[in-house]
Amino acid sequence: MLSKPTLRRFAVNVASLFSVQVANFLLPILTVPYVVRIIGPDKLGLLNFSLAYIAYFTLLINYGFEMAAVRAIASNRYNKAVVDKIFSEVIAGKVVLWVLSSVIFGFVTYLNPQFREHAWLHICTYITTIAMVLSPFWVYQAMEDLSRVAVFNLVVKVLVTASVFLFIREANDYIYQNLSLSVSQVAINVVALGIAVKRFKITFAWPSVARLINRFKEDSTLFFSSVMITIYASSTVFFLGLLSTSYQVGIFSAGTRLEGIARSFVALALNQAFFPIVANAFGKGRENGLRLVQTAFLPLVGLMVLITIGLWIIAPYFVNLFYGAAFADAIPVLRIVAFLPIIIGASNLLGMHTMLNLRMDKAFFGITAIGSVVGLVLNVWLIKSYGYTGAAYAWVLAELYIMLAMFGYLYYKGVRIIQRETIQEAIAFGKARLGRKKFKV
Repeated sequence: MLSKPTLRRFAVNVASLFSVQVANFLLPILTVPYVVRIIGPDKLGLLNFSLAYIAYFTLLINYGFEMAAVRAIASNRYNKAVVDKIFSEVIAGKVVLWVLSSVIFGFVTYLNPQFREHAWLHICTYITTIAMVLSPFWVYQAMEDLSRVAVFNLVVKVLVTASVFLFIREANDYIYQNLSLSVSQVAINVVALGIAVKRFKITFAWPSVARLINRFKEDSTLFFSSVMITIYASSTVFFLGLLSTSYQVGIFSAGTRLEGIARSFVALALNQAFFPIVANAFGKGRENGLRLVQTAFLPLVGLMVLITIGLWIIAPYFVNLFYGAAFADAIPVLRIVAFLPIIIGASNLLGMHTMLNLRMDKAFFGITAIGSVVGLVLNVWLIKSYGYTGAAYAWVLAELYIMLAMFGYLYYKGVRIIQRETIQEAIAFGKARLGRKKFKV
């Protein structure tokens, strides 16, 4: 179904991103046990609460530009005029939103006593929004040139790892964790942007007001969908910090870390490498795109099931070894969120890869909007009653609703992601592989 060059490019991109995820896993093995034993659960909670706070400004600055741009460029990557136009509009739009975001950040941080108490930490974390403005990784993604993204991300991880050992010596040095992450990302994104402009021969020209307004209008649905997704998927730490203590945030963050790394081994690599291929396939025809998604669905979900089982089994061993006895309460959190790889992996294929490429943007927004309300209610209710375990249950239940709603909507529209033919193909492939191994000496 896919040409050999496309398959080869996809394999290289996945391998490159997979290597980054290996680094994401291995480098924290060096730093996290060192850091958490110095700063403890409370300071770890403050770091993650600050990241959750700044995530809202990052969301505003991105505005859904990148996903829309990848979708548009993937089908027109050889049309320089189109690429230049989209690139210029996205960068200019981010600059405008960064200025607005900075004003809002200043007022909110100064006027709210809880934020003002840790203002320097939030400022150090906010620097990362500059990296969001300069980020060119969506260009590499659209051009299916993710091997360079892997290199850039790896350099960031190495810089952060080195700075942790250099600057964090006592509990009050915790602020350097987020500062080093922000500065490293800004520096790498400056380099990555320059290379992208040169490599893809992109010309930047500040767009007219009319073009900018049109860009905001075109991407508004994706923006509001992203807002809804953030409310139900990424606000758990933020609400936990507001409704409980920094200790509980630290325990929740420790419990969810391994799940996030494990899920990103497959989800991040496949989503970044796979999305432009799917977008290109849908550009050639609805059936081509659907067939590609149907083929990938069962293998991906099967892989996520294995990841979930593995997380459940190793939870107590990982937490005790990685974080120490002070974080023992994180074990049930990890076992609860261990189900997220299956749920989120499936919803990504149903929503991002299928609904968005079928231009079901409004339905996608509607489902995520309801999901955000469900997630918000569950967070407030369960966090007040059960603390960090309630936050974990709220996250899983909100994601489960999203997955089921997307599947139900596609089924209602006559889109069958799971078909008898694909199941039979998967079974036949599995039997063939098992038979080959059985007779192999």
